[in-house]
Amino acid sequence: MRDEDFRGDERPNIMELFKCLPVIEHLTTWGYMSPLLVQDSVPRELSTLPIHLKYFCMEEFGFGDGYGLPFLCVLIKYSPSLEKIKLQVGSGHYDETEPDKLEEYSVILEKYPDVWLEHLNELEIIFFENSKLEMEFVKFIVVRSPGLKKVKLQLYRVGKNEELKMLNILLSAPHASPVEIVVENLNQMP
Repeated sequence: MRDEDFRGDERPNIMELFKCLPVIEHLTTWGYMSPLLVQDSVPRELSTLPIHLKYFCMEEFGFGDGYGLPFLCVLIKYSPSLEKIKLQVGSGHYDETEPDKLEEYSVILEKYPDVWLEHLNELEIIFFENSKLEMEFVKFIVVRSPGLKKVKLQLYRVGKNEELKMLNILLSAPHASPVEIVVENLNQMP
């Protein structure tokens, strides 16, 4: 579905999504939908909460596209029953050579200090490239999830030395509970 598929001023947003799906337990969506759902801004409050949502998967998730992360933050903030988050990272990466972009996207996470994922027990990220924002997101989740048992990262374009450094950072970061970090390198690089 593309932006031009909607006629007139009738475009969906995140609030309408949850009004239509108040008792959904499993939700899988494409990252390409998040610009349509987020539009100009993400609400800080949802009128209809996805309180039954246990599993959320987003394919083609973009950490740096300006839409994926705000959509995900709102979703997790208002999904108290969430047990698993699965993200398949797509092509929406930001350019790490632009420090302003990293700061801009990191500010998104800072807007959600009250996120507490009491029931989350698994986080899985496919095509994890070990970008600064991806690492900040994993640390954000780990520190706010007292029931988290497993973080599974399927690495993409990450060398062995970088993998070891990444693991040391994640293992030494603050955790709300002991967490097993499972790493699978999809393409072994020297």
